[in-house]
Amino acid sequence: DVTFDIDANGILNVNAMEKSTGKEQKITIKNDKGRMSAEEIERLVQEAEKYKSEDDANRARIEAKNAMENYCFSVKSSINDEKIADKISEEDKTKIMDAISKAQSWLDSNQSAEKEEFEEKQKELEAVVTPVLQAMGAGAGGMPGGMPDMSGMGGAGGMPDMSGMGGAGGAPEADDGPKIEEID
Repeated sequence: DVTFDIDANGILNVNAMEKSTGKEQKITIKNDKGRMSAEEIERLVQEAEKYKSEDDANRARIEAKNAMENYCFSVKSSINDEKIADKISEEDKTKIMDAISKAQSWLDSNQSAEKEEFEEKQKELEAVVTPVLQAMGAGAGGMPGGMPDMSGMGGAGGMPDMSGMGGAGGAPEADDGPKIEEID
């Protein structure tokens, strides 16, 4: 009588019994080829924990680099937008484009800079761009980052004029426009 049993780990247990003599033999066959030992697994886990802080620092550095690249692209797109381009003087536009070109050149030559360096360069760029866009934004309502020009909507800061809205819930006043009824 021979029985075969394979467990979840791929280990084969074979039992053989001679019924006439009552002799029994057992053999276990393990598939250890290509498998890592418990020590190897533990070593890999420890290495992963050891390098976790380094990986986190790299992720933060790359996020800062991407944020700076996105900011450059966003500002460049905004000042080239027809709606905004008319409202910026050629002098300011040249100043911003020069600052963006300088920042992009720095990015190209400093791909492995630290997070703090990327953030510092972005702040330098923002120091040039923000005053120009704020001065323009006071009359235009446009914002860097491709935000649409909402100046025609009234209100401050490009926000719609809500002064005609009554009550804390934003419900229209009596006989002041369409009525909204809830239907269950």
